[in-house]
Amino acid sequence: MVRFGVRWLCRLVLRLLRIEVRTVGDLPLGPALLVANHLSWIDIVALGAHFECSFVAKDDVRDWPLVGMLGEALGVIWIDRRQKRDLRRAVTVLSASLQQGARVVLFPEGTTTNGRQTLPFRSSLLEAAVIAGVPVVPVALAAFAADGQGETLCWVGDETLLAHLPRVIALRQATSEMRVLAPLAAGPSRKVQSVRARAAITANRMPFGNGTERCGANEAQAVCLLGPRISHPTA
Repeated sequence: MVRFGVRWLCRLVLRLLRIEVRTVGDLPLGPALLVANHLSWIDIVALGAHFECSFVAKDDVRDWPLVGMLGEALGVIWIDRRQKRDLRRAVTVLSASLQQGARVVLFPEGTTTNGRQTLPFRSSLLEAAVIAGVPVVPVALAAFAADGQGETLCWVGDETLLAHLPRVIALRQATSEMRVLAPLAAGPSRKVQSVRARAAITANRMPFGNGTERCGANEAQAVCLLGPRISHPTA
């Protein structure tokens, strides 16, 4: 019930900000580690609205208003990347969560970007998927808006959330796109899986634009979440 409430809240935020979420592809059944590039706090809202999933998140946002409470409700795995000991703990907790059937989202770049490049992936936490024996599913995220202003959806540098929100609200036809790519074949190590996931995301990451060029006939599985046209998220 709590998780449903969080997903409803994510949908409400998207509706209020007039952000359409477009998905291409389907998640495989069962537990998986979803590995995505990271553009903004909007990524978490969009993924949380559409998929039954949890997240790996930096411990330093745990004290933000509502974030800690919502994180606990979603079963977020907090990590202090400054402490190697905590990294080992996080791998143990994450692998256990995956073994129990969870879908967990990991942003291995470790920070947000403006979407023009994919930063090197930190592979340490992918060890959890190897231990749990679950697939790694790359998810390529992109942002679009009218007049080529998709980069405005990205939240980078020292900009505060309060400063970013008005810029997002001012956008027209804002769209967050999620491309669920093919699950990776089992790899011999976390580093191999990390390289494969980054390569897949980089190859499928869409360039910035107004979004009109992405609607092809081969993308019939795409789902839009905009205003009253909110679909039932994939479980």
